[in-house]
Amino acid sequence: MMISLPEISRLARERLPADLADRYCSLLRPSGQILSAAQPGDEQVGFLGGEPKLPETSDWPMWEGHGPLSFVAALDCGPLSTTQTGALPASGTLLFFYFDGQADNYQSWVHPSEPESQPGSRVLNIPAGTPVQPCRTPSPLEPYKQVPLRAEPAVALPLIETFEMYEPLCIAPETLDTDPMYAEFNDAVRDLCFTHKHQIGGLPGNVQGEVEYEVADFSPEWDVDDFTPDNPHLDDILAEASRWELLAQFAGDDDAGMMWGDAGVLYWLATAQDLAAQRFDKARFTWQCH
Repeated sequence: MMISLPEISRLARERLPADLADRYCSLLRPSGQILSAAQPGDEQVGFLGGEPKLPETSDWPMWEGHGPLSFVAALDCGPLSTTQTGALPASGTLLFFYFDGQADNYQSWVHPSEPESQPGSRVLNIPAGTPVQPCRTPSPLEPYKQVPLRAEPAVALPLIETFEMYEPLCIAPETLDTDPMYAEFNDAVRDLCFTHKHQIGGLPGNVQGEVEYEVADFSPEWDVDDFTPDNPHLDDILAEASRWELLAQFAGDDDAGMMWGDAGVLYWLATAQDLAAQRFDKARFTWQCH
């Protein structure tokens, strides 16, 4: 789970003594970005829903035999790439499409467990300067409502409960068991992270299991459910899953009219090599819900 840096910094200064809050905030290292609805005066970094602008030579993405994909989001790589090293190009636009079932009365679904469904998701990279034109949503799709987005730097779930935190925070380990302030602070951090968010990079906000294992390539003879040390393929399993990192995730959004099952999230992941080479067409999709 990730949380925005401004949000966790405010919480620390509300819940911790000033000197401890200062030390805690100095340990926070941004990783990824949280996206939320832009307010007047915010820098917009993209939008959910609405209708995209596609290159003049491109057709609307389709899943052959099923129908058109729904447009989910557009991201302006320029302002996002300044704080998200590696995941995004320095300019241009990324467009995210997903077959949400509108086109075939919800008879089909897209998931890595069904490889033939892979064409049901798409990431388009539109380089800066490419001639584009507004594109109407094809029938029978209804576009999602457009919601402009802003971005804030994010950090991974930063709980005060590990030995790595004790020394820089000048905390005696036994104090954690005797002073309720620490447990109350950790509970407040978890509450902030409970709601799944739109996100670029960083650690995925898993609803169920780890999404890296859902999109990874595993050999048929590997038992990916066996994580015991005597599994001869354990190192291979861990190494393959570790190759995949989050490109973007989009949670359900009331303002946009998006709902991916029960508190569901759409995820796109890619390898570091494909991200570096800007091969966004190689990104893999999965989704989870309760």
